Amino acid sequence: MKMNVWKRLYTVLFFILGSCLCSGCFDLVEQIDMKQDGSGSIKATLNLSKSKTKVASLMKLKNVNGINIPSQATVKQEMENAVRSLKATTGISNVQYSLDFNNYIATLSCNFKSVQALNEFSNTLSKQFKAKITSYNSYAYQASTPAFVRNYKYMPDIAKEFAKIPSEDQKLFAEAFYTNIIRFEKNIKSQTNKSAKVSSNGNAVFLKVPATALINGSVSLANTITLTK
Repeated sequence: MKMNVWKRLYTVLFFILGSCLCSGCFDLVEQIDMKQDGSGSIKATLNLSKSKTKVASLMKLKNVNGINIPSQATVKQEMENAVRSLKATTGISNVQYSLDFNNYIATLSCNFKSVQALNEFSNTLSKQFKAKITSYNSYAYQASTPAFVRNYKYMPDIAKEFAKIPSEDQKLFAEAFYTNIIRFEKNIKSQTNKSAKVSSNGNAVFLKVPATALINGSVSLANTITLTK
């Protein structure tokens, strides 16, 4: 089973997924808080707590089904390397991370000065881990409208890599989900993603999709969110 299938979805946190790929049951939550001027913050949380007993056992091994299982020290070092690179990225500040090896929950967060800086966040991680995040995912903010745009292009090679995984291992992804929450200071007038929902208070868009749906391309993360003036 190849780790690069999931590095393309969220590279820095998925570095620690050698064991997650074997446990299958996980949640990746990405939260973006946008301000009116286009600045904001982003936080990603990888939660393996549903499978923590199995993950704990797997992390005691060096290799499972051809996957190198990273040690806690290696996971921490890689996260620190990523944080160091992000701190040196123009427009990025307040970079923080946490690693909970009791419940197997990892978080990475930072503030961005503009949407351009948010894209640089992805670009920095792409360079750090040699993964093409920005080739399929980017953001734009049109202050005059105002509107927030997520551009997303499905990469068929993800499905091709996934198809190489034994069918029994593929079944492990049945309970894996990706969640994206985008909050705004103004109310939302409309949004274009058919899988997403607007929150009851009207200022956030919520999207939760199965990991397998992202792999096979049956759902898209693309969205244009128009705000009230």
